[in-house]
Amino acid sequence: MHFFVLKENINKALLIVSRSISTRPQIPILSNALFKAENGQLKIATTNLELGTLFVVPAKIEKEGETTIPGKLISEFISSLQAEKIEFLLEKNNMIVKTGRTKASFSTIPSSDFPPFDYTVKTRLKFSFKDIKDAVLRTTFAASIDEGRPILTGVKTTIKDGKLVFTATDGYRLSREQVEIEDKKSEWQVIIPAKALSEVVRIAQELKAEEIDVSILEGKNQVVFSVGSVLIFTRLIDGEFPNVEKIIPENFKTKVIIDKELFIQSVKTTSLFARGAANIIKIKVEKDGLRLKAVTPQVGEDEDFIEAEKEGEELETAFNFRFLLDMLANIPEEKIIFETSGPLNPGVFRMFSSSSTFLHIIMPVRIQE
Repeated sequence: MHFFVLKENINKALLIVSRSISTRPQIPILSNALFKAENGQLKIATTNLELGTLFVVPAKIEKEGETTIPGKLISEFISSLQAEKIEFLLEKNNMIVKTGRTKASFSTIPSSDFPPFDYTVKTRLKFSFKDIKDAVLRTTFAASIDEGRPILTGVKTTIKDGKLVFTATDGYRLSREQVEIEDKKSEWQVIIPAKALSEVVRIAQELKAEEIDVSILEGKNQVVFSVGSVLIFTRLIDGEFPNVEKIIPENFKTKVIIDKELFIQSVKTTSLFARGAANIIKIKVEKDGLRLKAVTPQVGEDEDFIEAEKEGEELETAFNFRFLLDMLANIPEEKIIFETSGPLNPGVFRMFSSSSTFLHIIMPVRIQE
């Protein structure tokens, strides 16, 4: 195995694929990156068995071959080099990496032990990245990070009647967004790990991609995303996603139209006194606006009022302020709508624009007086 490659190309590839290397690998080879030189290309792949990334780099191949090299180490080493062109030469069990003034040797593990990246496509769809980027960002943050409930670490992804719908929940909040797609015939429903969707968006942004291909693999519980010269593989999550439709209210007793920036500042100010009180802030809907309050015994309390347009009944409820800030950070519009039917009923948040399909629900906290 012998090839030459430009530093700019391989450095970009390694920075991206190294994020799929497990910090605590189950087997030693999962700490390595697969290098495969063939047909004028260098394929670099890594995996943690849940997420895998393969990057194709143009290279001058003198001799084809494949092996695996410690992934984090080779990435850091390449980043430190000043040369434009880098030579790789496999000699027995060592990969020799050379530039004009630098030479290093890396221990290798045979590629036969590396998880395979071969696949056969069952279903393939193409999406505009611009269309799905915001939908992914507005939902993945609401997914759980608790691996004890794996189904909630995923995003329910449904295609039907020309609509692509993403839904995520951690049991305390729910986020849903949909986008119109050109394909009006395809129908499928899968649960994709939120971490994988976030990584796909991150890579697409880094590569300035305009389109994303999504393929469900034949005979495997996997989906693969194609973004430019990168393939991102991820397992699908088995299980039954919660029936979220039953918790989405159809009628409301209170509706408030709020200036987003004022709401953010008020929540941030009030939250300073909520850190010692389980992050809980009270929100009282009054005639002319919202009154936010937080109290921490032995520390103090804060009360903040913002003007808002109210329809319906006055009431008082309470939410975890971190959930509010997460939601507000993902709304681009200047105004939001807050609706609820009572102090212990879900708080529903939408964008003010009538064309928006974004829906976010936060479960209230029971107030102990």
